[in-house]
Amino acid sequence: MAEDDEKQTVETLEKKLLDTSIPLFKRYRAMFALRDLASPPDLPTAVPAVLALAKGLKDTSALFRHEIAFVFGQLSHPASIPALTEALSDLNEVSMVRHEAAEALGSLGDEEGVEATLLKFLHDKEKVVRESVIVALDMAEFEQSGQAEYALIPEVASKAL
Repeated sequence: MAEDDEKQTVETLEKKLLDTSIPLFKRYRAMFALRDLASPPDLPTAVPAVLALAKGLKDTSALFRHEIAFVFGQLSHPASIPALTEALSDLNEVSMVRHEAAEALGSLGDEEGVEATLLKFLHDKEKVVRESVIVALDMAEFEQSGQAEYALIPEVASKAL
């Protein structure tokens, strides 16, 4: 976290995040500072930080919205589910944002309703969204399985290493 962001509140960081008149670099710093305030998920600042980040999904820049969804995937915080679901469900949203929202939801696959939401988009008109939903459903299955590792090296392949 940047030195000056360490002392800032969720509210001041949210203002920076949403202020399109300041340099994009500062907005991204606010985004990452909010991410830090949302992890671990039991921090008292976690839910307010996630809700502040969710407002960034309304930004005019698709790249910015994509990055917010990516950060939500890193956080895997249940408070992001409504905003991610809204982004994925918006058929007018840019496909790269919808794809990132799907994958972020996959990281929350053990939360109630996430798998059902993803299944609704398994046959989406956008190929990248369909493929991301497949990945997200696989991630959701892993989250529900309780396995320690997402991808194991097959025994045959590990002998070749």
